[in-house]
Amino acid sequence: MISKKEIFDKAKKLHMSGNIIEAKKLYLELIAVDKDNFLFQNLLGTTFLQLKKYDEAIKHLNNSIKLNPNYAESFGNKGIAHAEKRQYQEAINNYDKAINLKKNFYSAYLNKGIALKNTQKYKDAIRYFEFCMKINPRDPKIFSNLGNLFIKQKKFNEALEAFDKAISLENKFAEAYNNRAGANEQLGNYKQAIVDYEKALKINNNLDYVRGRILHAKMRINDWENFDAQVESLKREIKNDKKIISPFPLLSLIDDPELHKLVAEQHSQNIFKNPYNKNKNKNKNKVKNKIKIAYFSAEFHQHPVLQLMMDVYKNHNKNKFEVYGFSHDPEGENNYRNEAKGYFDKFIDITKMNDDDVVKLCRGMEIDIAINLTGHTLNARDDIFYHHVAPIQINYLGYPGTLGSKIYDYIIADRIILPKKFEKNYSEKVLYLPNCYQPNQANREISKKNFQKEDFNLPKDSFVFGCFNNSYKITPNIFNCWMRILKKSENSILWLLQSNNIGRENLKKESIKNGIDSKRIIFADRVSVEEHLKRIGLIDLFLDTYPYNAHTTAGEAIKMGVPILTLIGESFASRVASSLLKNVGLEELIVNNINDYTEVAIKIANDKKKLQALKNHLSKADNTKKVFDSEKFTKDLEEIYKNISK
Repeated sequence: MISKKEIFDKAKKLHMSGNIIEAKKLYLELIAVDKDNFLFQNLLGTTFLQLKKYDEAIKHLNNSIKLNPNYAESFGNKGIAHAEKRQYQEAINNYDKAINLKKNFYSAYLNKGIALKNTQKYKDAIRYFEFCMKINPRDPKIFSNLGNLFIKQKKFNEALEAFDKAISLENKFAEAYNNRAGANEQLGNYKQAIVDYEKALKINNNLDYVRGRILHAKMRINDWENFDAQVESLKREIKNDKKIISPFPLLSLIDDPELHKLVAEQHSQNIFKNPYNKNKNKNKNKVKNKIKIAYFSAEFHQHPVLQLMMDVYKNHNKNKFEVYGFSHDPEGENNYRNEAKGYFDKFIDITKMNDDDVVKLCRGMEIDIAINLTGHTLNARDDIFYHHVAPIQINYLGYPGTLGSKIYDYIIADRIILPKKFEKNYSEKVLYLPNCYQPNQANREISKKNFQKEDFNLPKDSFVFGCFNNSYKITPNIFNCWMRILKKSENSILWLLQSNNIGRENLKKESIKNGIDSKRIIFADRVSVEEHLKRIGLIDLFLDTYPYNAHTTAGEAIKMGVPILTLIGESFASRVASSLLKNVGLEELIVNNINDYTEVAIKIANDKKKLQALKNHLSKADNTKKVFDSEKFTKDLEEIYKNISK
């Protein structure tokens, strides 16, 4: 008969070699005969921890602690389990207990620093990382985590230095390459980002989301090598439940709301590992004179979301609503933010507040409806909504699609963007606005300069096709279509917005491949918002991208009297321009396939009367009032808020 010691030795050997499942089986055998052995309970807990079964891990680690409250490793491991569940304060409490029991417990110090970083306590986190450097200055994990902290603080150059140090200590450190790539991407160093992402994958082919990041970085510089094959591979991996791409980059690659939902659900499940009982946060039948609504946004600066929402903030009926702004915008003070602040009953900067404190604050304020205007985009604060800051939580505007989580009760849309037949592809219930879902300002400040085509290097007598969408929205399929349009449209040019030189050169090369003189592709530099709006008016026909349409930019084009040609798809992001066109009475500019898109563009370019008729239509205020009547829009939105608050 095999002795307990022999089983234990075999289990430890399996555990150390990475055979976690077999080790777990043997630990369970040992506990069956000796359930009061704290070491067996601790080791079993660590196997569940490594298998990502965190509740089971905590159960056995608690058993270990009850049996031996002086064993530091059990507290350290329990802290890791809570951190994986994003219960950072509970994790910190356990790390503190571990450190009290074992003063030189290095991993507990490091893990506490990471937890402090994740609760936005950056100064304290740095202090712990610096302490770890004194104990173990050659541990690359310290510098990698320090780099992640700097990324959260938007100190990207400092982040690069930290990742460089981590990689110098361990040149096979896949996560450090991956994180350095993210910092490079934020700095606009897309080619270097791609190199780092590819190095990370070469070291660890199973890293989550990296293939999607590579493709998105390539889209930013219009590098389309093997594009179709990569997209088909993404689709297969998504269907196989692989963590291959984040929600936002997917929107510009495929027009498939079912796959968009799968990826959003996967992303949300990855973040929200611990289901939350929202019933704990019901505001208990209090009679209120006003409905308290709170807008959470990372875009209180010169950003499309603020441009779109400004009049909504301004026009809210303060006799019936208390309106709060919660900013998690790292940009800080600016003129746009200062204007917006004046439209709220209270404006609260939560950038440096941790999630728990934000939740407590909102609960104390008894917010009725919380609106997430950021969604799965840059500087998101998903955890705030995960803990339910309000009894009703809404996904709106910032992310054009489902957030893939039942923590959001509703998504706001219109019947063109989200027809009934597509509701099954959304985790949220749909709230329908009567006209276009997109708010627009009634009045925009537009430059008074008298711009001519020559001011922007546009040939004087040319027909100007234009697209001022972000470069990552331009797919090879739509660009090749544009080239066919140029071929059949005499004296025409294509005016694009492109912010990096690599992208410009790549698009020029693509035009030559299509038999088009690269001089017919003209690039617009960044200018002030007022001048940008004014110059849009020089475009004759705006050529929309697909599957990710112009959204804010489409509203701007209509404002400046420029007709938009759009290809309608099935996903939220591919239907916004169609909604705007429908609401200004130009359904004829909505097409269903790439061939019709090509033919309609060529026809307009070669028919001056048709073009003038389209521009005349947009010049009449009666035709565009549905899109720019911000007072009515706000009343319609308030009607939704009132109905769901009953």
